Amino acid sequence: MKISVEAKLAELGENIESISGAMREQFKHAIAGIARGAQAEWIRLAQERLKSSRADYIDGLSKAQSFKAYSVGTKQVYEVQLVGRMPNNFEFGMAGFDMKSVRPGWLGGSKAKTNKEGKKYISIPFRHSMSSSARVAYSGRAAKMGLQSKLKSTAKRYGLDKMIRSTSGRVIPGPVARVPNVSSVHPFLRGLTRIQKPTSSGKGSSTMMTFRTMSENSSPSSWVHPGIVGAKILPIVERWVDTELGRVIKTILESSR
Repeated sequence: MKISVEAKLAELGENIESISGAMREQFKHAIAGIARGAQAEWIRLAQERLKSSRADYIDGLSKAQSFKAYSVGTKQVYEVQLVGRMPNNFEFGMAGFDMKSVRPGWLGGSKAKTNKEGKKYISIPFRHSMSSSARVAYSGRAAKMGLQSKLKSTAKRYGLDKMIRSTSGRVIPGPVARVPNVSSVHPFLRGLTRIQKPTSSGKGSSTMMTFRTMSENSSPSSWVHPGIVGAKILPIVERWVDTELGRVIKTILESSR
């Protein structure tokens, strides 16, 4: 998104060349403020509208390249942009795709193994969290089916909800508890494993993981990503900028007459 005072002045029937130097300086400072305001408004809307993608999206608005100010001849231009592939996918959307073929790094990478039949396979980890934080919460189909509450009850039933220590009180490292692969457990949570790591404070840290195998023999539909529906926040920010720009320019023009 580029912000240029010249274009807006022309839209209002004014010519930048006929404006005094003092007024140009007023425009310069005012437009710089609007550009920063646009970036702040974009971040505010992302915080308000997004959930699981919020942190990555906002990170794309907070890079050094996210805000640029430069001159093109006598024109001063401000540019606010969303940086990064995934932030832009979250904004503009992404079509569904087969993760086996679009992500050759999984089956074509160094971590992939080969079975007896000569077919490649790899174990894909999925992290689960009982936290309500939007960054780690379930999304998509898992969120719709209420997997968060199922995770909490399953973790409690099989002892994955608390730090497991030795008789001396030390945090036991590595995989320490696992949910059995039985029909009474939700399919997404079968094999859920608690993995612990000791810390210098003695409290320890942990994560819960499940693993799925991707292979060349996997069903064509088993690793299809449904795609992403675009947030479409940018058009709202552009309308905000257009309104603010028009208001500020009119105010400066009227105050000089």
